[in-house]
Amino acid sequence: MGHGGGGRGEGVAESFADWAPGINSQRHDAPLNLYLHTPFCHHRCSFCPFFQNTTKPGFSERYAEFLCRDLEQKARWVGPSLTTRRISSVFFGGGTPSDLEAGDLARVLETLKRLYPIDTETEITVEGRIWGFSKEKAAAWRAAGANRISIGLQSTNSRLRRSMGRLADRGKIRRTLQHFVDLDFVTIVDLIYGLPNQDVASVVEDVRFLAEETGIDGLDLYALKQFPNSPLAKAVERGSIKSPADIQLRAEMFTAAAEALAQHGFEHFTPQHWRRGQRERSIYNQLAKTSADILPFGSSAGGRLGNVQISGFRTLEDYENAIEAGELGAHCITREAAPGQGFTDAIVAHIQRRMLPPLSQWPNRAAATPLLNNWREAGLIGAPCPDGLPLTPAGCFWFPHLQSLLTMWSTRIASQAA
Repeated sequence: MGHGGGGRGEGVAESFADWAPGINSQRHDAPLNLYLHTPFCHHRCSFCPFFQNTTKPGFSERYAEFLCRDLEQKARWVGPSLTTRRISSVFFGGGTPSDLEAGDLARVLETLKRLYPIDTETEITVEGRIWGFSKEKAAAWRAAGANRISIGLQSTNSRLRRSMGRLADRGKIRRTLQHFVDLDFVTIVDLIYGLPNQDVASVVEDVRFLAEETGIDGLDLYALKQFPNSPLAKAVERGSIKSPADIQLRAEMFTAAAEALAQHGFEHFTPQHWRRGQRERSIYNQLAKTSADILPFGSSAGGRLGNVQISGFRTLEDYENAIEAGELGAHCITREAAPGQGFTDAIVAHIQRRMLPPLSQWPNRAAATPLLNNWREAGLIGAPCPDGLPLTPAGCFWFPHLQSLLTMWSTRIASQAA
């Protein structure tokens, strides 16, 4: 999971211990987040291009030890300036963090709490999948301080799940999710729409099942991305599986799912995320899409501190060798702010609230007005309100394209003004 910014960059010559404390002190008013990556999976899902390492017996204790050492080293290098900032969120991502054994991830959580300014308001998320996420693991991690679980379901339809390499059936899904709820985890699930052989009725049924038969707090809807060289892409090329849904069908799926979620009392919180109640805050997911500071730990972990992008070594061997040598285990690149970066950041932050910035904040209102009028006529944005220009459901479906277009527009306007 990468969290780099735009613009050109160059390698950082100084060591992390030389530059990180200063940047951290300068940004004491900005939220600080921690990302811990677990690049292991039992097997590769058909739609995923990110598979790295197969989960094997004994991996958990060893990898947890390296995560703890990574946490200790960075805390020591950042030094006293670390206490000037509270940690807004912690996210265990992957890969499959839930493949870690109960005691190992609990040990990492305890190390986190000992070294970093985490409090009762810090959102601590563990990502995982239903298969292998035992009651014992969930209970141990709740006791150690985790308070949010995010499960990549993708679908609750057994046939579709098998085609993606997912093994748990609906009964297992229901029981596992309810166990998380009973432990008082904020419980979130991800769904994918646009899968081969998926239809609108299947997506709506996913929503019904999760809303009526589980106590989840939130739900994400992600459009399928057919990455080159993924097992899914290769199967489609061979003709052994039907092509994924086209854009028209994906739009119908999104619209139908959004309507069903509203009928079941879910609030449309961000363009891709719905919640049922105020317990779900989605702090990390929102901040990760902005230029917020994210301190990364683990092989392949990505983050940033100020204008420095941090990318963990991709191979386990390189990462482990670096940590054993007392080194960072990551590449650091200083990113120059792209022209118009300030307004681009404002766009991203507003979109996470299903808005575009108020017209008064746009750098060239004359140039922006025709574009916004076109989008309003196309049904992508609604009438202005005090907080900005609200995205309609259609605007939420198209938001990645709108955001990309506005980023290019902002860069062009800023370059013309320079």
